[in-house]
Amino acid sequence: MAQLTNATRQPAAPGTGARLMAHLEQVAADLQEWPGALWQLDEAALGAVVGSMLRIGSRFENVAALVTAEALSRGTVANSTATGAPAWVARQAVGAEPAVVRRVGAVGVECADPRNDVVAEALASGSASVPAAAAALREVPRVLPLLPTADRDDLLGRYLSLSDHGWRTLRQLSTRIVGEFAPEQLVRDEERQQECESVFWTDLPSGLTRFVAELSGGHAAVVKHALQALSAPTPETEDDAPERDLRTPAKRRADALVRLVDTAAGVLDGTTPRPVGEFGGTAKILVTLDYNTLYEGLRSAGRLDQLSEDGSAACESAPTYLPGIGRTTDGDDLDAGTLRRLACDAGLIPAVLGGDSEPLDVGRAKRLFTGGLRTAIIHRDQHCTFPGCDRPPDWCDAHHVRPWWAGGETTLTNAALLCARHHTIVHRDLLTAHVTPTGVIWDLTPGLMPTRPGPSPAA
Repeated sequence: MAQLTNATRQPAAPGTGARLMAHLEQVAADLQEWPGALWQLDEAALGAVVGSMLRIGSRFENVAALVTAEALSRGTVANSTATGAPAWVARQAVGAEPAVVRRVGAVGVECADPRNDVVAEALASGSASVPAAAAALREVPRVLPLLPTADRDDLLGRYLSLSDHGWRTLRQLSTRIVGEFAPEQLVRDEERQQECESVFWTDLPSGLTRFVAELSGGHAAVVKHALQALSAPTPETEDDAPERDLRTPAKRRADALVRLVDTAAGVLDGTTPRPVGEFGGTAKILVTLDYNTLYEGLRSAGRLDQLSEDGSAACESAPTYLPGIGRTTDGDDLDAGTLRRLACDAGLIPAVLGGDSEPLDVGRAKRLFTGGLRTAIIHRDQHCTFPGCDRPPDWCDAHHVRPWWAGGETTLTNAALLCARHHTIVHRDLLTAHVTPTGVIWDLTPGLMPTRPGPSPAA
């Protein structure tokens, strides 16, 4: 690894290692003083410290992985009594988070392999993080056989370039590639996962019962969305003053689970009518997919008449596996086979796209964003649109960018998803936004929200 690194980067000047070791000891000592000095910082400095500490922490993890690779190359790990790189790292970092230790050790092993020099270089330059490197090294072998003309280093570089989007994005990219070029593999994966599903519970000494469920991706997407939809904070109102929901997120999810089971049991027993209205609608799952996947999937599932578009009898040549996948609003990618099952068995709402992935506007001139229009808003925005917020759509209100009382219309182009916190801030600071076919861009300058009918004020 040392020779490989020196071949691609200029070696440090003599004495640099000793100087950096002294700095490292000083940094460790300084960290002990930080908590006691925080009261001396202004608000801007507090934000700067948080950002710097997290960025530096990520770079420290990068260097730790490269140091591990160097130790492997020199034989340091082999000459120790450790069983491997992760165990060697654990001995050097007593008290560190085990998941981080395993990740650093595993990536260090890969960086010691000359074939992964592109990964080592990305870590050294800071253009990729260790979690992203681990994801890239795991995902590229999965998709490389499906792309026979692709170069491995180039593909690794493309995955690593998405490091800022997080390791989950890299996994989703692989799923989309597999869905496009080998959809049958996704279907087989889902079927194998379903065969291995399990639910069990254990009575705890405290009197509580712990439930553990291991579900396939398709089944988990339905359950997660239903729990997410029914676990949004619900403020209580006393004396016309709303009181914030004091339940923890875990407690809200537990309440949502019990509510779902109670309702389903009542429906099955015939003692409770089938839910309608808000309860019956929020637990449905919204899936975004292209029109051909939707049409062919529904037709093969028997949900559409077996007719061609011109009304003639359709041929029985629908593909067994459809290319492409669908994505739920919770970010889960579903294969075409799972989509067909949902189309038959679940309350699946298809969001059919127009040009440039723009949702078809199905709205009406009403005061509230409901039904198909809210569905279109959810598809476009995905989560709270306020900068930096990712609260899910089921926790959000549909906000009139130009207020209703100021002449704003209830249309897709005048709508933006906002969580309760940021909805309050937008009205408090009178903020406005620019709505595009694919998203919402907020102007955080206070006072620009229109407050009366007429043209919008200049930004």
